[in-house]
Amino acid sequence: MLLIILISVAVIVFFAGNAVRIVHFLRMPTPLRWELYPIPKGPRTRQRYGGSYFEQSDWWTKSPDTGRTGELAFMAKEILLLRSVWENFRGLWLWSWLLHWGLYFYLLTTVLAVLAAVLRAGSFRLLHLAVLYGFPLACSLGVAGSLGLLVMRSLHPRLRGYTTRSSVFNLTLLGAVFVTGLLSLSDGAGLDDVVRVLLRSPASLGHYGRTSQAHLALVAFFLAYFPFTHMTHAYMKYFTWHGVRWNDSPAIHDPLAAKRLAASLQREATWAATHIAAGGPVKWSEVASDPGGRGAGRA
Repeated sequence: MLLIILISVAVIVFFAGNAVRIVHFLRMPTPLRWELYPIPKGPRTRQRYGGSYFEQSDWWTKSPDTGRTGELAFMAKEILLLRSVWENFRGLWLWSWLLHWGLYFYLLTTVLAVLAAVLRAGSFRLLHLAVLYGFPLACSLGVAGSLGLLVMRSLHPRLRGYTTRSSVFNLTLLGAVFVTGLLSLSDGAGLDDVVRVLLRSPASLGHYGRTSQAHLALVAFFLAYFPFTHMTHAYMKYFTWHGVRWNDSPAIHDPLAAKRLAASLQREATWAATHIAAGGPVKWSEVASDPGGRGAGRA
């Protein structure tokens, strides 16, 4: 009974925590524009050398390229191949790739197991085989990846100074989830069987061995813990890349963006620097419009 309560609470915390995080981000003030090219937008020829629509004369009179093909292709390479890790730290790439693909396969096989349970698709042999072989593959990849990353973070001089206790804990937790997942197979409980019991008769979970119950408890803890960690980059990257890193859309063509910028300009400037003298109760609209180029000049 305690395990059922733990899983139920974890699922609620997972969805509520992630929803709060997304809403909080969407309600934040408009971020500063990067405008660091190249970005995966516009004609491919222009992307190659880092050009932008600012090269065009009277660009403000023309409709910008709003296609998402380049963005989706970039994100697919990043998600599936971890391209930025390969380009910037190749020695870390293999272990990071193994861990991520372990998580991908774990999620995929879980979804397939839920689908089989909901549709009562026990007769679909292909679906059963995908779960049967996909789950141990996911756990094996995850164990190798998490162990490899722990070793790299402990021994590599480039990583030791940046390895925090929370990052070690996260990798240890993921490793424990995958290890107990592999060991739970010795209890004779396949993933499809466990999911079916969870959805139809959760009270029967007590009949499984301690390893299977420990695995479910760790998964529940991970779900509740996930929204409060940097691991939310799994989906937050969409907002930070699409909404910040690649956002070069002119406000003149985006009424909503113009409205948000106007609201941001009414905020009080609470800091000053050598290039912005904004001491006192000054709004950012005053700072931006100062003809002297140093803000409101009240510091």
